[in-house]
Amino acid sequence: MRCIYDMRAEELVAWLEARGQPAYRAKQIMEGVYRRRATSFADLSNLPRSLREQLAAEFEVGGLPVLRRWDGKDSVKLLLALHGGEAVECVAMRTRWGETACLSSQVGCAMGCVFCASAIGGLKRNLSASELVRQVVSLFSIGAEVTNIVFMGTGEPLLNYGEVLAAIENFVAPDRMGISPRHVTVGTCGIVPAIKQLARDAPRRLELAVSLNAPTDDLRRQLMPGAAKWTIRELIEACDFWTETRGGQPVTYAYVLLRGVNDAPAHADKLARLLASRRHLVNLIRMNPVEGRQFLASSKAQALSFARRLSDQGIEVTLRRSLGRDIQAACGQLRRQAIEEEMDQAKHASPRGKGTARPA
Repeated sequence: MRCIYDMRAEELVAWLEARGQPAYRAKQIMEGVYRRRATSFADLSNLPRSLREQLAAEFEVGGLPVLRRWDGKDSVKLLLALHGGEAVECVAMRTRWGETACLSSQVGCAMGCVFCASAIGGLKRNLSASELVRQVVSLFSIGAEVTNIVFMGTGEPLLNYGEVLAAIENFVAPDRMGISPRHVTVGTCGIVPAIKQLARDAPRRLELAVSLNAPTDDLRRQLMPGAAKWTIRELIEACDFWTETRGGQPVTYAYVLLRGVNDAPAHADKLARLLASRRHLVNLIRMNPVEGRQFLASSKAQALSFARRLSDQGIEVTLRRSLGRDIQAACGQLRRQAIEEEMDQAKHASPRGKGTARPA
């Protein structure tokens, strides 16, 4: 069964006309499922009963089934069931600027960043546009008032380009969720051709965040092997293209600080030289703990020193406050922990060390 969030306006009009319904019903349906957040077609009381029944027979609507929920001091994380037995996590983070939904774009991740939990287990599959939208709808259903969206959960958004762009259209279109594009951020490990294409395709004012994490190719190759197909020079040129194409819009460069790996004064100096003449914001992040990874976060003192060294050289820099760490929902921590825990329990419960498991 197809999901209503996968339907473009013109497709819905054609579907309606094929059933003898006027085209204006498409707007009513879109407003109902997006702006009024209806989770059942029966709730669309401005539609004829027969049409509501036809919609219910052919389309899904509403959030994804919640398998597990974690509540933290400033965030909530959901494990959501997908068709085919997979599952995915999303997070709502509360700040003084509103609530931000951190969405996963893939089940698993192929990029292999050595400090990130999302890469553990590799890539399973891409998510559809409706599965992206339904993460936000699921957060709405538990009371989150989402005002900002970031594609920074599990997966590489630009390796699921078409579906991510279709979901963004649903988020920002005035007749759908109506979120301002400047409150939507696409985070990427640095897929150079896709960055250039996004510069042409994305709604104006949409934000781009690039995970840089190293000022040299050798170090970046060690930390982010999946992004090593392109040199830092090629990545920066793609980001320059983004800025030039989009009227001077800066790029945010995320830099995860790893103790004794990329946080030395020399690293800060090289990073400053790399970005000195460019529109930018450097967002420093102290690594969040990930079980099974050998890296440690830079100390707070070292992070502050790194930030000051950049600032003294004219670099616009912020040191991000970690949200969601208490429920493993912070940057780099998202993975299908609940399913893996249950699989591990089933393995140990089986006499032969084998077993099957289902989502929690």
